[in-house]
Amino acid sequence: MNLGKKLKHFRKCNGLSLKELSTLTNLSISFLSDIEHDRSNPSISNLKILSKALNIPMYHLLEDSTSPTPYESIDFSELIPILLEFEDWDNEDKIELFYYLKAKKSIRDSKK
Repeated sequence: MNLGKKLKHFRKCNGLSLKELSTLTNLSISFLSDIEHDRSNPSISNLKILSKALNIPMYHLLEDSTSPTPYESIDFSELIPILLEFEDWDNEDKIELFYYLKAKKSIRDSKK
């Protein structure tokens, strides 16, 4: 599976439209569409931004695999210990998580 197909796959697994992914990443809709249709190649920094927005390691976009990990196989029980350590996080990480969750909530609310 090529990079464009992987990006589209993970975007859809997260229930995001191109517009929503654009909002989360500050990358233009046309640029994201060009990546998904293999008309453009993102830089490493853009891949990092995309992987963060899609909640996947960057290597999932780059690895040569025909079957990316489906969303359903994520073990959400791993989330609890991470959140229990939240107070120990540095402020930058706390702020980043806050704004990410706020943006996701805003996008979800706008769909209602």
